Amino acid sequence: MKKSNILNIPLFASVALLALGAVLDPAKAGDAETYYKFYTYYHATWEIEEESEGKKKTYTGKCHGSGGGCNIYVDEKETSMWGFDPKTKQWTGVGQLDGGSRFVMAISRPPGPRFEPGMKFTFTGTIWHPDGKIHYVTTTQTCIDADTTRSVMTGTDQDGKAIPKVIRTHKRKK
Repeated sequence: MKKSNILNIPLFASVALLALGAVLDPAKAGDAETYYKFYTYYHATWEIEEESEGKKKTYTGKCHGSGGGCNIYVDEKETSMWGFDPKTKQWTGVGQLDGGSRFVMAISRPPGPRFEPGMKFTFTGTIWHPDGKIHYVTTTQTCIDADTTRSVMTGTDQDGKAIPKVIRTHKRKK
């Protein structure tokens, strides 16, 4: 006696839905190039003014592109590499910070074809510190003009306690 195929219907339906999801919003050929072109805005030497807990500091950072379509950023507090993640369809960065901390961060999808004054971006990510602490952060970056951005980073630690707010103004050096 042959078993009924009715038991296979949920399996087939699940596979069909998964396949349909991949077809409806897949990463497309050219996405990586589109993101890279957009984020070449950062290719420059930047003067960074940072304020946190009432203290101000100024330092320089540099960002340049790579042959692989990534941005490489270096300053006295951070070394990071940013590129298109085809799985999440976001511009994603990984980096090392002064003191041995490391992070993974993703930037929201470009809101237009190029940077324009008033445009806002949201960076979300996690910072792991050598002492075992974890910070979950969100940075809102606003494009002020063709050569200036302002970022406000807030977040919590692994226990839900707020971490100090960090405000950075990046000015392109000419």
